[in-house]
Amino acid sequence: MGNFYSKKSKAPKGPAITDTDRAVLSLKTQRRKLEDQEKLLSKRLGHHTEVASQLAREGRRERALLVLRKKKLGEKQLAQVHALMINLEEMLSNIETAKKQNAVFTALQTSTQALKQLQAEVKLEDVQQLLDDTAEAKQYQDELAALLGKQLSEEDDTEVAAELAALEEVVADEEKLEMPTAPTTKVPEVEAAAAAKAAAAAATAAAAAAAAAAPVGEAPLEEAVEEPRREALLAS
Repeated sequence: MGNFYSKKSKAPKGPAITDTDRAVLSLKTQRRKLEDQEKLLSKRLGHHTEVASQLAREGRRERALLVLRKKKLGEKQLAQVHALMINLEEMLSNIETAKKQNAVFTALQTSTQALKQLQAEVKLEDVQQLLDDTAEAKQYQDELAALLGKQLSEEDDTEVAAELAALEEVVADEEKLEMPTAPTTKVPEVEAAAAAKAAAAAATAAAAAAAAAAPVGEAPLEEAVEEPRREALLAS
């Protein structure tokens, strides 16, 4: 328990700082200092211009020349600062380009090593053996097909085709047997209507026959036919 509480959890470490990182940091620090110096010199030059103008208006020529000499010296210093800043920018740009090139080179190197490792896993002898086995298998298949073609005659091929046709017919019959059959029973209303129609037709025929056989003076033909029809309708 004591050892557990005595140990301090270590914070995860970030990427290690390299000499290149230190060089970049130093260059950026110097650039910032040069920028501050540039601002200061520019401010002094503006002040020297104002003072020289004021002295010239007052007629203090010697004093004005001294101020202008300081201004000229400051301009040279400012030009030197600009040159140093340009050199720093070029150096930082070169370092950044070199870092990118190094990253690309490292990626290419890693990819090349991975490719070599994959190529080492697949040996050339294994590939050649696989191709030979594939060629042998194809040759065996071709020879087997040719041999079967020689052993089977045209009559055999005809019998094989007939056997296939018979199998297809059996399958078709089985599919027909599996299909549901339509119902044959009629609906009661339909059966009743058909029976009524048949009874009416029979009654009409019987009435016509009776009217033809009846003597003169009896009911007309229409009445003889209408009565059985009415009875048939009442029965339905």
